Amino acid sequence: MLFEMTGYFWQVGAVVTALLLFLSFNAYQWVDKLNAVGNTRTNLAVLIESYGWILYLLPLIIVVFAFIFGIKTYDTYRNGHD
Repeated sequence: MLFEMTGYFWQVGAVVTALLLFLSFNAYQWVDKLNAVGNTRTNLAVLIESYGWILYLLPLIIVVFAFIFGIKTYDTYRNGHD
Protein backbone atom coordinates (compact mmCIF):
# COMPACT_ATOMS: atom_id res chain seq x y z
CA MET A 1 0.00 0.00 0.00
CA LEU A 2 2.86 2.38 0.78
CA PHE A 3 4.51 1.38 -2.48
CA GLU A 4 1.37 2.35 -4.41
CA MET A 5 1.11 5.66 -2.55
CA THR A 6 4.71 6.35 -3.52
CA GLY A 7 3.56 6.27 -7.13
CA TYR A 8 1.32 9.27 -6.45
CA PHE A 9 3.21 11.18 -3.76
CA TRP A 10 7.00 11.08 -3.87
CA GLN A 11 7.14 12.52 -0.35
CA VAL A 12 5.68 9.29 1.07
CA GLY A 13 8.42 7.31 -0.63
CA ALA A 14 11.10 9.66 0.66
CA VAL A 15 9.92 9.22 4.25
CA VAL A 16 9.62 5.43 3.90
CA THR A 17 13.08 5.21 2.31
CA ALA A 18 14.64 7.28 5.10
CA LEU A 19 12.93 5.16 7.76
CA LEU A 20 14.06 1.92 6.12
CA LEU A 21 17.65 3.16 5.91
CA PHE A 22 17.54 4.14 9.59
CA LEU A 23 16.07 0.75 10.48
CA SER A 24 18.71 -1.11 8.48
CA PHE A 25 21.48 0.84 10.21
CA ASN A 26 20.05 -0.05 13.61
CA ALA A 27 19.60 -3.69 12.56
CA TYR A 28 23.24 -3.82 11.46
CA GLN A 29 24.39 -2.43 14.80
CA TRP A 30 22.23 -4.98 16.63
CA VAL A 31 23.62 -7.89 14.58
CA ASP A 32 27.17 -6.63 15.01
CA LYS A 33 26.64 -6.41 18.77
CA LEU A 34 25.22 -9.95 18.83
CA ASN A 35 28.26 -11.29 17.00
CA ALA A 36 30.58 -9.51 19.43
CA VAL A 37 29.02 -11.34 22.40
CA GLY A 38 30.55 -14.64 21.28
CA ASN A 39 32.67 -14.91 24.45
CA THR A 40 29.91 -16.29 26.64
CA ARG A 41 29.02 -19.94 26.31
CA THR A 42 25.26 -19.82 26.03
CA ASN A 43 23.12 -21.63 23.48
CA LEU A 44 22.62 -18.35 21.63
CA ALA A 45 26.37 -17.72 21.49
CA VAL A 46 27.01 -21.17 20.02
CA LEU A 47 24.30 -20.62 17.41
CA ILE A 48 25.70 -17.20 16.51
CA GLU A 49 29.20 -18.61 16.16
CA SER A 50 27.90 -21.25 13.76
CA TYR A 51 25.55 -19.13 11.67
CA GLY A 52 26.55 -15.55 12.50
CA TRP A 53 26.79 -14.48 8.87
CA ILE A 54 23.11 -15.32 8.30
CA LEU A 55 22.13 -12.62 10.78
CA TYR A 56 23.60 -10.02 8.41
CA LEU A 57 20.87 -10.88 5.91
CA LEU A 58 18.34 -8.93 7.99
CA PRO A 59 19.96 -5.50 7.45
CA LEU A 60 20.71 -6.43 3.85
CA ILE A 61 17.06 -7.23 3.10
CA ILE A 62 15.97 -3.95 4.66
CA VAL A 63 18.50 -2.05 2.51
CA VAL A 64 17.14 -3.76 -0.60
CA PHE A 65 13.61 -2.61 0.28
CA ALA A 66 14.95 0.92 0.87
CA PHE A 67 16.63 0.83 -2.53
CA ILE A 68 13.40 -0.27 -4.23
CA PHE A 69 11.44 2.50 -2.51
CA GLY A 70 14.18 4.99 -3.42
CA ILE A 71 13.98 4.10 -7.10
CA LYS A 72 10.18 4.37 -7.07
CA THR A 73 10.41 7.71 -5.23
CA TYR A 74 12.89 9.10 -7.73
CA ASP A 75 10.78 7.91 -10.66
CA THR A 76 7.65 9.56 -9.20
CA TYR A 77 9.54 12.76 -8.50
CA ARG A 78 11.00 12.86 -12.01
CA ASN A 79 7.62 12.25 -13.65
CA GLY A 80 6.01 15.02 -11.61
CA HIS A 81 8.69 17.59 -12.42
CA ASP A 82 9.05 17.28 -16.19
